[in-house]
Amino acid sequence: MIIKKVSIENYLCYNGVKEFELSDGLNIILGENGEGKTKFFEALDWLFNGDQRGLEKLISAKALAKAESGEQFPVRVSITVEQYDEKKTISKSFIVKKLEDNDFSTLNYSVEGIEENKAGERSKVDGHILLDRIFPQTIRRYSMFKGEADLNIFKNDDALLNLINSFSSAKHYEKYSEKGEFLREKAEKAVDDAARSDSQNQKEYKRLEAEIFRLSGDRNKITVFINSLEQQIGKTEDNIQEAEKYVTNAEALETINDRIKKIEDQITVTSNKIDENYTTALFDQNWILVNFEKIHHEFSQKVAELGSRKRELEKAFDTEIGIKEGKKRMKAELLNNSIPLPTGVPSKAHMEEMLKDKWCKVCDRAAPKGSHAHTFMMKRLEEYLKSQVPEEAENAEDEILFKNDFLTRMFNLGVSHEDNLANLRGVKKTIKDLFEFNKKRKEDLEDLQQKLDKEILEREKIVGSSNVGAEKLGSVLKNYSGWQKDLATFNRDLNYNKGQLKSVDDELKQRKIEKDNIDTKTANNFLIKTREILRDIEIIFNDTKERKFDEFIDMLQSKSNKIFEEINIESFTGTIVFNKKMSAGKVVVKIELQEADGKIFYMPNQSLLTSMHISILFAISELATELREESYPMIFDAPTSSFGETKTSQFLNLIYETGNQKILLIKDFLTINEKTKKLGVRKEFSDVKRDKAFWIFLERPFDKKDLSTLNTQVITL
Repeated sequence: MIIKKVSIENYLCYNGVKEFELSDGLNIILGENGEGKTKFFEALDWLFNGDQRGLEKLISAKALAKAESGEQFPVRVSITVEQYDEKKTISKSFIVKKLEDNDFSTLNYSVEGIEENKAGERSKVDGHILLDRIFPQTIRRYSMFKGEADLNIFKNDDALLNLINSFSSAKHYEKYSEKGEFLREKAEKAVDDAARSDSQNQKEYKRLEAEIFRLSGDRNKITVFINSLEQQIGKTEDNIQEAEKYVTNAEALETINDRIKKIEDQITVTSNKIDENYTTALFDQNWILVNFEKIHHEFSQKVAELGSRKRELEKAFDTEIGIKEGKKRMKAELLNNSIPLPTGVPSKAHMEEMLKDKWCKVCDRAAPKGSHAHTFMMKRLEEYLKSQVPEEAENAEDEILFKNDFLTRMFNLGVSHEDNLANLRGVKKTIKDLFEFNKKRKEDLEDLQQKLDKEILEREKIVGSSNVGAEKLGSVLKNYSGWQKDLATFNRDLNYNKGQLKSVDDELKQRKIEKDNIDTKTANNFLIKTREILRDIEIIFNDTKERKFDEFIDMLQSKSNKIFEEINIESFTGTIVFNKKMSAGKVVVKIELQEADGKIFYMPNQSLLTSMHISILFAISELATELREESYPMIFDAPTSSFGETKTSQFLNLIYETGNQKILLIKDFLTINEKTKKLGVRKEFSDVKRDKAFWIFLERPFDKKDLSTLNTQVITL
């Protein structure tokens, strides 16, 4: 979209109709303060963003003074733009009716749109709709800037979010992240309900849920406190930066601030090295076993004595068993001569008789030695004798003296402790070393604190000697040292709470793992797999959104630095760094100007800050063109007031090459003829590259105390 023409009619100091035929590139509007330059900017701002409130304040006093009673005249601001080879006009206007006694009324407020296609056919449309279509509100907020203060768009934490929503593809993943979170929570609930219903794990499951709930609450409290600290740190840093503007010896202050920051960093690092969590070490690092060796020896001695006593008992027991076995054998031998055969079977005597006579008297036939019959009778007699051994003795289980082998387990336990004795012997040394280490670090802290106090005292001298008025010094700098102390305290608290948050997160993670283990054992396998898939999907969406976010920031940073270098040829620039961090639970980006070693350039002059902010805005404009495949104008009112004429010339010549339509309202290159007292344009302006230039000034003569005498004239240079 290119603004081809701006028309202003009876708007404040613009009496009658004043038109600006603009070019597609760099348009420069020159004007001294109070001559209508800012009113041009405000006219466009009213057209783009204003409404019908306060219309009486926008009327040209001269037009009202010239009008007769009962006469009407319009107040109008309109632009004609070109977009896709079509012309579109947007007008915002109202009618002023003059009444008796110079009173007046306003009526017929309207916003009109006219579209003209390539064939020249014109049609009326709703002006609001047309404006939002050709120049979206999200683009306008990065297109119009009044003064140098407006250039720092990232001073508002919401600016980055708006920028992302306007130009980055990361915004498209927000809805997927929300949906992924919703589905994952549903799956989590389904698994929880299934696992909770299992009676075997109910008690443990409820305990873990209670622990997770407690830890989640602790995490939220710590997070809220961290967010509060980050906000306090941001505000304190802003206060310090504002106060430093009034310090005369800024270079010395920057140097001493750098030294103070290094000492504070050393204090933080040294403090973090001190480990006085002795209660935890008692158990986690086995400090409680520092005197265990004596107990271990007593334990091992008792186990050895018990082992010896056990062996004695086992020996006596085995002897007793042996005696019993001997008695059994003797009894069996006695049975061979005294126990009769059962009824129906030849007696022992009969069997022996038959074997002696070598004749089977059952079947009445010969049974010579070595024959089958003789062998059978001999075997039968042996089997009979064996059968006479008492059955309970043969089948009885072996008697056991010690049914449980606890002594062996105690022996193995003693062996394992023996292996650990070498480590346990080092516990005393570990404790001694830690106490000595902590003592030394505390001594280091005392030395660092003394150095810090000395540097702070030097800084107070520099601040106190600032060559500014006493009232200003008192109102702005009186809290400087207090802010520095607050900042150090906030940062220490922030580091501590971040450590606490990590501890809570680690414990929360462990409890969730334990809960997941129960889920895996008890819940339906399909529910478990579904939950894991949805967890992964949520992670993918969040990671993708963050990656797209980072890619956009990297691209914006790269473009900004490229333009920054072009604007500041042969001048110190440093590097623009977009520092992304979390604040109050949301992502914010702080812009830092860094030196080559990554150190922050604390007090750049206003000219360098302005060129940095303009570079970022031009980079945003380029991104808008690339991503939306359409260019949009940029309008600046007095953006270079801190530059000086020479740097302004260089700046204008450079942005002339950047492309896209730009409208700059500046007060440079104007002069007053000492003889004639007439305003004029300096000849140096002829060397400034531009596509179109205008000079606006108040028609002379005019009464400085009478608004009805003011009328801005427009000359195309």
